[in-house]
Amino acid sequence: MNQLLGVELFKIRKRMMTWILLAVFVGFIILDFMFSYLAVTSLRNGEEFAFLKNALQFPEAFTMAFSITQSIGIMMLIILAAALVGNEYGWGTVNQAISRQGKRGSYIGAKVVALIITTLFLVLIGLIVGTLLSIFTTSKLAGGLNWDFFTLSFAGSLIKMFGWTAFTIMAYVLLAMLFATLGRSVVAGIGGAFGYYFIESILVGILDNASGWVHRIPDYLIGHNMAALVYIERSGHFSTTTPPSGLHATIVILIYAAVFLGLIFYLFRRQDLTA
Repeated sequence: MNQLLGVELFKIRKRMMTWILLAVFVGFIILDFMFSYLAVTSLRNGEEFAFLKNALQFPEAFTMAFSITQSIGIMMLIILAAALVGNEYGWGTVNQAISRQGKRGSYIGAKVVALIITTLFLVLIGLIVGTLLSIFTTSKLAGGLNWDFFTLSFAGSLIKMFGWTAFTIMAYVLLAMLFATLGRSVVAGIGGAFGYYFIESILVGILDNASGWVHRIPDYLIGHNMAALVYIERSGHFSTTTPPSGLHATIVILIYAAVFLGLIFYLFRRQDLTA
């Protein structure tokens, strides 16, 4: 397993796609912060001005950094996960690996662990870039830096947000792996995961204005619970709906992740890969 994990991490590290996606990821974080900062400097008052000014300053800037990391990181890692699984079918390397080693569980398990490590790394990069940008925006908007907010309790909340961000991103990573395994291609992985992501976003927007039990359907979808865990409700994401509790959101996403992971192993074990 350790040898297979090393191989998967080597593949991720040596692929040009990985570094292109990382550059795009960092670029989006920079653009988001800079455009928000420019918007604040062009406004003088009002609710939008107050919200953006607060969001760009510590400690709320950490929430903004994790929110951007979550939304952009999902897209980048869906592409990477689909490529890591789907390309093996297209290149025929999965057949060779299984014929040589015969350990299907270890083979797909190594990919899952490698993507978990990559997700943690990406969230760390997002936090570092977001913190550096927040130092700039806080200094400009507040006239200096004040680290009094950084208590032991706040550090614990920061670690929790870090873990939740990585945890929620992994649900979509597993979904991309599932579609790539099912369709045996990169396109199936990207198309299936992105399709679900955008369809759910539209559906939540529609159901947000519904009534009765239909109004609660988003509480059992990935995206709605994902947003609750990373505190995006502060940005007005939950416009008319009370966000799910942290426990509820964690259980729902764990169930989705367990189902996706189980299906990946089940489908991969049943596929004819000897030809």
